Amino acid sequence: MRITSINRKESNEYNLELNTEPKLEQAVFDHFQLQAARDPRLKSIAFSKHENSGLILHTGALMDSVNSDGLASLIEDILTKAESFVARKFAETKQDASHQDNQENEIIEAAAKKLGVPIK
Repeated sequence: MRITSINRKESNEYNLELNTEPKLEQAVFDHFQLQAARDPRLKSIAFSKHENSGLILHTGALMDSVNSDGLASLIEDILTKAESFVARKFAETKQDASHQDNQENEIIEAAAKKLGVPIK
């Protein structure tokens, strides 16, 4: 995931809304927040998510006083890891659901065969 721009309309001297590509989903943001909280380089920044999918940085100080060296690449790296984690979990959940559906279908087919009736 990469940061594409700053949303000027939603930003000010204490907060920046970053636009990302792809758009930031809630599940990715939730995992990002967990990872960002563990990183000492981000301890002075709080994060929230705007309803239009932007990532908002809250510094509590003027933005120009924040050490921003490598900040964008650090945030992108954590966002990308969060995105990958969420995608993996989604794939696992989908696979588990598919497996469960297959089991249910086998049971229903076996019951139909035993009862000698069709499945509708």
